[in-house]
Amino acid sequence: MNYTYILSLDGFELTNECTYHTREVLENGIERLVYPRFHNSDGVVAINHIVERDPELGVSCCRLEVENTTGHAVRISRADVGVSMETTRMDLRYFSSDWGSEYAPRRQEINGEFSFGVISGRSCKGFIPFALCEGDSSATAMTLAWSGNWTCTAFRRPEDYCCVMGLTDGAFYTDLPAGETFRAPAVYVSSAADGETASLALRRYFRRHISLLNDGRFSPLPLEYNTWWAYEDKLITEDIFQENAEIAKSLGCSYAMMDAGWFGDETDGIGWYEKRGDWDRVNPERFPSGMKAMCGKAKAAEILPGIWCEIEAVGKDALLNKTHGKLLAKREGRSLGYVCFGCRETREWAMEVMNRIVGEYGAKWVKFDFNLDPGMGCDRTDHDHGAGDGLMAHYLGYYAFLEELRAKYPDLVIENCSSGGLRGDIGMISHCHLTFLSDPDQTDFHLQLYWGALSFLHQSALLHFTWSEVTFCDHNSGIHNPISEDMPRHKFDYIMRAAMMGIPGFSYKLPEMPAWCLERMKELGAYYTAHSSDFILNGDAYRLTPQPLTHGRGERFPVFEFVSRTGDAQVHAFRLSGAPENRAVCLKGLDPEARYRVNFLDSGRQLQMSGRELMDAGISFDGLPEEASEIAEINKIAE
Repeated sequence: MNYTYILSLDGFELTNECTYHTREVLENGIERLVYPRFHNSDGVVAINHIVERDPELGVSCCRLEVENTTGHAVRISRADVGVSMETTRMDLRYFSSDWGSEYAPRRQEINGEFSFGVISGRSCKGFIPFALCEGDSSATAMTLAWSGNWTCTAFRRPEDYCCVMGLTDGAFYTDLPAGETFRAPAVYVSSAADGETASLALRRYFRRHISLLNDGRFSPLPLEYNTWWAYEDKLITEDIFQENAEIAKSLGCSYAMMDAGWFGDETDGIGWYEKRGDWDRVNPERFPSGMKAMCGKAKAAEILPGIWCEIEAVGKDALLNKTHGKLLAKREGRSLGYVCFGCRETREWAMEVMNRIVGEYGAKWVKFDFNLDPGMGCDRTDHDHGAGDGLMAHYLGYYAFLEELRAKYPDLVIENCSSGGLRGDIGMISHCHLTFLSDPDQTDFHLQLYWGALSFLHQSALLHFTWSEVTFCDHNSGIHNPISEDMPRHKFDYIMRAAMMGIPGFSYKLPEMPAWCLERMKELGAYYTAHSSDFILNGDAYRLTPQPLTHGRGERFPVFEFVSRTGDAQVHAFRLSGAPENRAVCLKGLDPEARYRVNFLDSGRQLQMSGRELMDAGISFDGLPEEASEIAEINKIAE
């Protein structure tokens, strides 16, 4: 495998196979390789392909830097980086993605040139910015750290195959002034003998070098309550929020999230979506005491409050359209429905909003949503960007805003959301603690998402609700409430445990939930925080089976293993509808010479096996009804 890039300067396309470089070893052990090149464009343009490689994990962060040392501006319209592979074949595996269908698997055999990408303006609205290139005897996993438009291109050459990723979308260009440097989004690359091993290395790299949870924010991992699906904006009030928050606290939740519905009055009959942007106008009918009082009451009940905010968006009826028209992103003179963070004044306004929500109201968790497609982005020239790079400037400005927000409020948890999971790229998540996987959350779909996201993200960054109670929509298989008094306990456990392999959220009318379900939720939550936290927060995740899919497709008996830093393991198995009666799996990541005690939590079955036996012969899950789960604890036996 060699690193490569494709760069377009003033319409001249440069393709470079990186064969010469300088090498430094940084204090943290990272190898820094620089591949220099110079291009004459009536003066010299210096091109540096920079690779920072973790030699232990075998993962590289690759990016292009272009320095304009000419006396005039140069135009960049493409900046893709990736790899070339000497192989006789290349199969490309990737995921399509849309609302309620995120992480749908795709496969393409590369014979000529093939590309896929996003022009919606949101990184995961169309496809996921991830590609797995499988060759004769190796696999290379790649993910692009970018939240806007992008393209992945794979092509065959006479002696090898190439795959590159970048923010090319057909409309992007940036005019780089003399004396300045352009930095393209990073691509993270992992090469191994097979795709699962390559993805494991990306997960480890994310946790070690990228995750914001390295600041020790969560210990143990939290349980979160959210008001949205059960009440939406139509039913929620400050009293309902408080009642649910107090029950959530008794169940072991650390946070209670007030989702959309808290801002804007209702006298005009206009809904929340059209009023986004008026964050200074608290809904007086539903929250007469105000948001500061709401947060204060939650804290008095010893649960930390969270507030939802779509800080980028501007609804068509928001007063912000009139009071802050300079901030609006526009294209060809038409509002795009969001404020352009490429404009310095927008970032200042946004921080004022957060000073109110976090500083004054006292929110300890902010859920940032984004429910629109910015397309090719803002082309205004009275912002701090040009006509062709407004979308790029918006995202770079939004990243800078998030960094400033974290620095100002270091105890704040930042959640990334975008119509569910439509902007869950590694670039955005490097600036947030958690990312929301999708709005729909029925259990088999959750497992599809979770399996897919583990292709490049660590499980500790993945937030999703257990199968929610949905009052007004039909998106969860048409089932408004999966929880009932007469449901079997094994199905309740199955629903709850599926989300307890990441950060779980709960959206139910808790005062109406059956008493036994509340008690069982408390028990499952206590097990999660006491026994699963280290596995999820710091451990390695292994996908022991292929991807499960909705509508009875894919793997019907998915099994996931987590290995802690001490070498113990937890194995989570889920028998979906239509699954076979049993499933045998071989474990991974254990000490082959150690002895382990295997305890099946529900059945009570116990075994003793060596690490080698567990990895070679494996264990089996038997006797589970459909829509049931089991957890196997794998603990080393002290010598």
